[in-house]
Amino acid sequence: MALAIAVIAGTAAAPASPTSASAGHGPLELGPAHSTAPDEVSELEFPTTISHRGGADVYPEESMEGFTASARDGFLPEMDIQFLADGTPVLIHDDTADRTLDGVSGKVRDLSLEEWNSARIKHPNGGPTAETVTLDEALDELGGEVVMVPEIKPGATSAEVDQVLDVFDERGLADSLIVQSFDFAAAKTIADRGYTSLYLTGATLPTESFDEIAAAGIEWVGPSKDLPTRDLRRLDKAGFHVAPYTLETSKDGHRLPGWIDGFFTDDAWTN
Repeated sequence: MALAIAVIAGTAAAPASPTSASAGHGPLELGPAHSTAPDEVSELEFPTTISHRGGADVYPEESMEGFTASARDGFLPEMDIQFLADGTPVLIHDDTADRTLDGVSGKVRDLSLEEWNSARIKHPNGGPTAETVTLDEALDELGGEVVMVPEIKPGATSAEVDQVLDVFDERGLADSLIVQSFDFAAAKTIADRGYTSLYLTGATLPTESFDEIAAAGIEWVGPSKDLPTRDLRRLDKAGFHVAPYTLETSKDGHRLPGWIDGFFTDDAWTN
């Protein structure tokens, strides 16, 4: 895994400007002529750039504009899965609506689908707001077209983990997803179900042994960027793909050691 720093396939050319989408012109068209991010995990080149929350410092957080722009420009769109009152999986990082949404407030699990659809996602730089996104809507737009990196958020029940994986199964997405969780049991279930599993950890090494993580079928580990380099290297030498979170820009990610296989960034466009 000791590979030279490089961007993923198709991104050697300068990325398109994010201006048009961030100006509120709606979701970008994604087709063969525009999509530069790989559509299968097996096609990834390292280090791969993961566009955290769809580029939360550039686009409205977890918006279709951010997801499609990320894919178009060669980055893997990352998103967080929470659940509404009726069990609908939706894409939002926090378990409350207040920080990122206009028009609704309170716990996401208390919102109806009607309330969710009526809300708007705030723009990080004061630009136009964007529509909220359900998991199904994101998969309708991008499923199988680009490697996506969804996180099943802490607090999801085992039944909800299975519910999300069932949705992925129905769409035949096992080859085109890296599915994340901070919960070891959930990360193991993800691997057991045949998905590439990324176990998110913190600024210290996980409590599970490397052998235990590997035996669970987990291939990727996502530690905090604050984990000491010596410990990042230990994870790498143990055979895991290592992808720290969250770098401010891609420029910061490209300063990482060459054996790092990926990184999460809130601004994948600034090199």
